[in-house]
Amino acid sequence: MKTYVEILENALSIEPSELEISMDILPADADGQRWRHALRKVNALSSTSRRQKLLTHVLSDTAAAISSLREGQNTLREIVTRTRAIVGTDMAYISLNDQELGETRITETDGVWTQAYREIRMPFNTGLLGSVARADGPIQVADYLGSAGLAHIGPIDDAVAKEGVKAILGAPLRVGGDIIGALLVADRRSHEFTEDQIFAVEALANQAAVALDNLARLGELTNSMRQLERAHQESNRSIERLQHLSRADELLFSSLTSSAGLPGLATQLGKILGRTTRLLDLTVRFDVSDAGGESLHAARTLLPASRHANGPVTGVLSDGTSVVVMAAVIEGETLGGVLVEGNMEDDDDSILRRAALVLGTFISHSNASRRDGERARAELLATLISSAPGALPAQAVASAAEYGIRDGSPFRVAVVDATARSLRDFEEALELNLGAQLLRAHINDHLYVAASEKIFEWISDFMSRRGARHWGGARMAHSEPLETVASVGAEFALAERILVAARAVPQAGRVLSWRSLGTIGIFLANADSQVTQSALNASLGPLLQYDATNGSQLRETALCYLDEGRNIARTAVELTIHQNTVRQRLDRIDLLLGADWSSGRAALDNHVLLVVSQLLEGPTPRR
Repeated sequence: MKTYVEILENALSIEPSELEISMDILPADADGQRWRHALRKVNALSSTSRRQKLLTHVLSDTAAAISSLREGQNTLREIVTRTRAIVGTDMAYISLNDQELGETRITETDGVWTQAYREIRMPFNTGLLGSVARADGPIQVADYLGSAGLAHIGPIDDAVAKEGVKAILGAPLRVGGDIIGALLVADRRSHEFTEDQIFAVEALANQAAVALDNLARLGELTNSMRQLERAHQESNRSIERLQHLSRADELLFSSLTSSAGLPGLATQLGKILGRTTRLLDLTVRFDVSDAGGESLHAARTLLPASRHANGPVTGVLSDGTSVVVMAAVIEGETLGGVLVEGNMEDDDDSILRRAALVLGTFISHSNASRRDGERARAELLATLISSAPGALPAQAVASAAEYGIRDGSPFRVAVVDATARSLRDFEEALELNLGAQLLRAHINDHLYVAASEKIFEWISDFMSRRGARHWGGARMAHSEPLETVASVGAEFALAERILVAARAVPQAGRVLSWRSLGTIGIFLANADSQVTQSALNASLGPLLQYDATNGSQLRETALCYLDEGRNIARTAVELTIHQNTVRQRLDRIDLLLGADWSSGRAALDNHVLLVVSQLLEGPTPRR
């Protein structure tokens, strides 16, 4: 009995060949045969159990290895490599389904030799691959090309023949209720696959399906996390951008109430953008920090393009500097622009639009304030000029004092004569350099100025310095230093007379006083004195009275006659009248002033007095 028990124990652990040897000691009778049959059955069950236990352990290791992978292609490679090793076949491969195309495509292989086999695409329900990809369970064939139960495709059969494949076993990859592909093994010999092989392939297919599904879910989760991270980063960038724009708004709008003006606004904008910034004001000829504005001509030409684009545009200055320009448009009018050196950056568009709005508002407000100031200054000067010396309003005296025009403090008055454009350019230069501290106004197409002695010296030097040629033919006639506000009206009148007289003396210079005109200037400076008036009445009184009574032009005829060297013919040409008319007028002048009025020393005295009279009263059109 002990022998039977030992043989039975051995049957649980030894191989079948070893079992046959150990059973030789059993009797050959019917009872011995029954024992042999039972022992063989126990040994077979034990072997199967051991194989399945080993297979389960291997599958468990495979599942752990596959699940640890985080990249799709590495996972597929691990699946086919381990499948081929576990099942013990010539090759293993995996295919994934494409529902839109209605086919399954081999995506990873191990042991396959030819490229054609690696690239097989099978329509669903064709061949073994296409059938497994739509099947409920494993499918096998002992000889693929000889299998009549499959739907064959010529090019696929050719690839199978070149690879030498015979036996194929496949199991579907199932996720939930969907089949996503198939796991297959193949040999280059014809045979039936064992139950262990079928079990292994099916188990591996299930593991592969779970791994791929987890991988897909992990990918979706990773993508979701990345999207959330990107959204978070974008949100942070948006918050930082909004905070930056908020700070920019605060700095820009604080510039509106600052006393720093446009230079202050340009400085603030430069801090915001971190680059050199300049402002263009089209309402004046001179740009901030760039008197003359010549270097910004190219930038000015970009403003229409910016206005048309309703946004910033890029360009290049004459010196090669790259710039971004944004037009400042208020109520349809381009008032100026913002210029930033360098190329467009992320927040430039928003900041430049804000800066242009602030600049436009600033220029519009400044223009309104400037017009109010011009009107107030013009009214003040008109009051100072027209009021009698002892009748100046107290408010006018107080207002003049704000400009440094007060009794006991040296000041001067001046009148500037030039073409309309030159006069406008000159006044804008004064505005840029002197601002509100200069009392000035346009009166009768001239610029009237009243300034303290210090400011007058700056203006005089500014007009006389080299490079002032862009003021055209501008001339400035000025008074001597004054001490009383009551003298302003008379001194402006003198400056006007000096300008008239200077037209006949081109060499007198750009900045004039009565001293610039010699003898005539002495008379002009004293035109309102009793001596000058007495000399005019004593020498020219009858003639001046005759013209006033009869509306004649004897004074102009006498002055022209002396100007032309007492030549009747040239006088007639200058006055565009007949020579006989000249003779008749000269006869009348002889009767009024005496026959010797145009000869000797009397001619010189009368010549000077005629010029003074004309300057004081203004010329009468010659005829």
